[in-house]
Amino acid sequence: MENKEQIGGFFEVFLSKLKEQSFVIVLMLIGLYAQNSSFNERIATHRSIQEKQQEYIDKLIQDERTRLLEREKYLMEQRDKYVEEIMIELKNRSDK
Repeated sequence: MENKEQIGGFFEVFLSKLKEQSFVIVLMLIGLYAQNSSFNERIATHRSIQEKQQEYIDKLIQDERTRLLEREKYLMEQRDKYVEEIMIELKNRSDK
């Protein structure tokens, strides 16, 4: 009988303490939920910023690659033109 009273007493004390602390527990759960939501929003924001930065970097790389290829083409044309002019001049000199 004493054992049942102890269990019953413990259970009653536990429930009364739980009722007293339920408001605090609910507040803590709300706080955890708010922190989790805020954290998830920050992660989503950082991911979108990272994706935009990566797109910008890729665009810069592609633009620089295109510019360098055009520059290389231009320089090769200039070289070929110069060599052609030299060849013509040498031919003219040899003809004289």
